[in-house]
Amino acid sequence: MTLTELRESVPMNIPELARAAGLDDMTIRNAENGQRIAAKTARAIAQALSEALGRTIQVRDIDNLQVRL
Repeated sequence: MTLTELRESVPMNIPELARAAGLDDMTIRNAENGQRIAAKTARAIAQALSEALGRTIQVRDIDNLQVRL
């Protein structure tokens, strides 16, 4: 599933996910729009989704997420 699909399955809006991940809204929007994000940012998003969904989500589980190595 893509980041947007995972976020919407919670359901969470962008500001809620940003707050849960300790990021700003624009970072989540950029990630959802296919812009590259730092690995640390990707891990924070995956952790926030994991807590919200009650199951482990790893960065590699988020389809089409563009992560800078």
